[in-house]
Amino acid sequence: MAKHSQYVSRFPAIVKEMTYLEQKVRIIAFLNMIFHCGKDDRCISFAKVSETCLVEVSDVEFLLMKAMSLELVKGNIDEVSETVEVTWIMPRYLNKEHLQVVSSRISEWERKMEGVITMLENKSNELL
Repeated sequence: MAKHSQYVSRFPAIVKEMTYLEQKVRIIAFLNMIFHCGKDDRCISFAKVSETCLVEVSDVEFLLMKAMSLELVKGNIDEVSETVEVTWIMPRYLNKEHLQVVSSRISEWERKMEGVITMLENKSNELL
């Protein structure tokens, strides 16, 4: 937003809503960060959210509550340990980069399942 501030300043209606737009950009950055986290890595520190979304650590909780109130994410905020555990994220449009991430996760899941199947096959004699 700072990069294009000179261009944006030509539009008074946008300048008037700049705080709202900045908040939307930060929420989108948060959603993007969650998407790139693995399913098992969804306990995120306030410091990481602060760094990714370019907000002060003291403002992270407000950002998280806003995202939750808009029902973009579901989870639990732990103020004491300054973490958020995301349990659900609203599905949205996937671009090529997102599809590559999904594809790599499916491949990883497939490798894990092959390992489980191999283990079960090797131990099936013991089970019978």
